[in-house]
Amino acid sequence: MASAMKPVLCVGCTVIDFVTISASFPKEDTDERCLDGNWQRGGNASNVCTVLRLLGLKVDFFGVLSKSDGFRVLLDDLQRRQIGVQHCLMSEKDPPFSSVIIAQDTGSRTIVHCNKNYPYVTWEDFRKIDLNEYGWVHFEARHPKETIKMIETVRQYNTLHDTNIKISLDFETLYEKNLELCLLCDYVVFSKDLASRQGWETACSACSHLVSALTPSSVNIICPWGKEGASCVDSFHNYSDVPAHEPDSVVDTLGAGDSFMAGFIYATYVSQKNLPDAVDFANRVAGHKISDYGYDHIAQIQKDQV
Repeated sequence: MASAMKPVLCVGCTVIDFVTISASFPKEDTDERCLDGNWQRGGNASNVCTVLRLLGLKVDFFGVLSKSDGFRVLLDDLQRRQIGVQHCLMSEKDPPFSSVIIAQDTGSRTIVHCNKNYPYVTWEDFRKIDLNEYGWVHFEARHPKETIKMIETVRQYNTLHDTNIKISLDFETLYEKNLELCLLCDYVVFSKDLASRQGWETACSACSHLVSALTPSSVNIICPWGKEGASCVDSFHNYSDVPAHEPDSVVDTLGAGDSFMAGFIYATYVSQKNLPDAVDFANRVAGHKISDYGYDHIAQIQKDQV
């Protein structure tokens, strides 16, 4: 069924993740060996693309790619996974990267980002894309001046062509600057870390504050809260708490939020599930992701569970 759907377009960043797996988080001023390590493609929208492909949905990535030799590993991975990059721009700059330490004893991940003012796609680039190719467009909440124009372009296309391309937003940073983006979206996934920085101590509290901030918008709000599950509120202000799907052991939490996002898009778009059921599947995908390293094992999830 997923193969018959129009692709999803994911707008955002892709980076190189330098991943180090250690027995425990290293102590300051020590010299020790790691258990394992690798380079892999990262970035929120880029990871969402990966998981959507593993779930069987066609997907294109729209962002800025680097011509640097070091970026070749990312381009090869995008091609191997059949993630479309035909709309992407190319830059001479070295790609952004993240240094990631995964502590095996706790499953925690610590990330240090570096992007050196790497360029981001603009509305001028986005408006050249034929939106008729897509059934869903997903955005990261960043560069609001450009992103809001991109979102408005999708909404205008829906009005002019009597279509219903869904719009989702991954909201992780800069609450005040990016809040306006939410008003134009169908679905907003709001991160626990950002909610905690706002002083919101539970997923339900985060949903309540966002409903107040975004009224009278009809946006659907989802707040994942790790092992405590997630809360959501639909466009009619109906609240639901959805329990987590915890694995037997936590191995790798890197990309759990992006896996949740992809699972939610899949369940809502492909399976046409209501909001709580889509969030439940998103929890299932995120829980399965953290049970092993990387993402490829997500393909094992049975589609008939959706």
